[in-house]
Amino acid sequence: GMQTGDIQMAMFNAYIYLTNNFISGQRHLSIVRKDLNLFGEQMVEYKQMVMNHLILPIQQVVSNLLLSTGEPPIFVGKDEEQKRILAQASSENNRFMASQIFIFGVVEAYIFGDYELAAALVQKRREIEQKIAKKSCFYGMTEFFDGLTFLAMAHQSNDEKWILSANNSISNVERYAKICPSNCEHKLLLLQAEMNSAMGEVEEASSKYELAVSAAERNEFIHEQAIANERAAEFFLRHDDPRACYHYSKAQSLFLKWGAQGKVDHLL
Repeated sequence: GMQTGDIQMAMFNAYIYLTNNFISGQRHLSIVRKDLNLFGEQMVEYKQMVMNHLILPIQQVVSNLLLSTGEPPIFVGKDEEQKRILAQASSENNRFMASQIFIFGVVEAYIFGDYELAAALVQKRREIEQKIAKKSCFYGMTEFFDGLTFLAMAHQSNDEKWILSANNSISNVERYAKICPSNCEHKLLLLQAEMNSAMGEVEEASSKYELAVSAAERNEFIHEQAIANERAAEFFLRHDDPRACYHYSKAQSLFLKWGAQGKVDHLL
């Protein structure tokens, strides 16, 4: 794009590259942040502000995961720049941009354990998506974190709606897993483990957690392997299983390997 003078196409591809860097979990977050800053400056320089605004949610999530701040701020509704961009997206009727902000807001809120906020952001995003032609699935990541959020809420509430919503997310991730197992096999297994746990199916859950951890490692999704270990640890702790200690330790080491010091501090 830069060589042919198509600046808009070049910056769009930069956005895709940056997004994939984050959601794959295969690059250290410090490198992801460096690339975000570099391309973000170029987007401003070439007046490609739509693309620049689209990477802002990712920049904020990466910053909060990297830095040790005691209580990591969840960006949606708290960060002034994000509020400004969200207000601008609303005023310009740019629903796609607004949905991107909520997608990465859900990821951050879930990782830092604010499940009620994550659920509220899912609801806001889905209301927006009813009015746009194409949703952003990000290779199954969006449905994965939606499902994890619903299941976390199911553990906290007896409301049947969370189980029904989670089942829908699991069905969608199952379709993605059939198309590309390497991207979604571990996602599906972890969702199934969480569902088994919510339904009190202890033996099935125990097996699925271990399978999810192994599949995430095999597919080289470091951050989702960390999440799978954390969820397994929480499950085993609830059932007084000594494997909880191993999985907590593994989750911490994997989050550190990803570069998420802020998350590790949150775990301690």
